Amino acid sequence: MYINMKCKIVSIVFCIVIFVVLSSCVEDLDFNQADDIELTPTYIGSLIYSNLPQTSLVSPTGIEVSRISDVTRVEIFENSVTDRLKKVDIDFEITNPFDRRFTIDFRFLNQANDETYRIPQIEVNQNVSKYKVKEEIILSDNSAILNSTKIEVTVELLPSADGSIIDINDDKTFIFKSAGTFYFGIN
Repeated sequence: MYINMKCKIVSIVFCIVIFVVLSSCVEDLDFNQADDIELTPTYIGSLIYSNLPQTSLVSPTGIEVSRISDVTRVEIFENSVTDRLKKVDIDFEITNPFDRRFTIDFRFLNQANDETYRIPQIEVNQNVSKYKVKEEIILSDNSAILNSTKIEVTVELLPSADGSIIDINDDKTFIFKSAGTFYFGIN
């Protein structure tokens, strides 16, 4: 009797499974949709970070250093992934605690130091905290940037209206940060 009961349960379960399988809805699959998928990964990376204390803007003899320039090697465009790069957003954040205005020139250079892309000059007013600027670079319009191997940043201290200079004893720091958001298209 126990065996008969077990056979009946197995038969009922089998019938239910067959019924569900035969009566379920099936829709044709369109595998061509896979060709239309475009993945758009992004990568965010720091580019240049610089702190300029008042002692780097005024010499020990009291003469202002009006221009500071630095070239940094970058390897962001030196691999095959750049073939899929669509757009780059460059974000800047600047803090200027001084009673003076500054300008910043930000240029991408190739191995021969030829300019491949220039960010429009950034003008920084006096006494600003976390001043933000964004530059969008569309690669289809600016493909020369892909040849960049260096970034040159030039910070220029503009003359004061009254002829005064930065006080070397006043503990302040000009802070410049930049980061890139890289947008890729993969299909």
